[in-house]
Amino acid sequence: GSILNILTDEFPNARAFSTTHWREILNQIQNVALHKSRLKIPVLYGIDAIHGATYTEGGTLFPQSISMAASRNPDLVRKAAQVTADEVKASGILWNFNPVLDVARQPLWSRVFETFGEDTFLVTKMGTAYIEGHKGVGTTLKHYVGYSYPWSGKDRTPAQMSERVLRETFLPPFAAGVKAGAPSVMINSGSIDSVPGHI
Repeated sequence: GSILNILTDEFPNARAFSTTHWREILNQIQNVALHKSRLKIPVLYGIDAIHGATYTEGGTLFPQSISMAASRNPDLVRKAAQVTADEVKASGILWNFNPVLDVARQPLWSRVFETFGEDTFLVTKMGTAYIEGHKGVGTTLKHYVGYSYPWSGKDRTPAQMSERVLRETFLPPFAAGVKAGAPSVMINSGSIDSVPGHI
């Protein structure tokens, strides 16, 4: 399995740990998995570092993706991704849940700020730049697919769209992200035309 974004008894309200403390936490998790579990399978540990190493003390924080996209500068996104990867890796974390490749076509949706905007071409270019720059730590394309187009505007709720809109607007960033080398994809928590993203 996996463990994601933990808190500990000694730091119940902590938002950021030192790289040393992160490594201690991850070593504890792996020791339990490798020495106390029946199958002794190492645990994958992932984190949301979507605008820098936000869970690491002293980590560089960047503007949210919507602001990075406003720069129209893929090189800037590529450099920010490399800094983020380096800082997350310094904590011993090798899996990041980013980039968000949702195309923000529903202005009521509460997570527009996590996206590279409403233009499929720009989202594709910026997302690909992020993957190219994020070396040494695995990226995760999210949220496959149509997550950013909920009918109600609320998060994790159903979307309705034609197959043409799905293929022309929402799929291209994910296809490009896979081709750019992203090793994992996060699912859409909702459904599209009553078909669940996962069961």
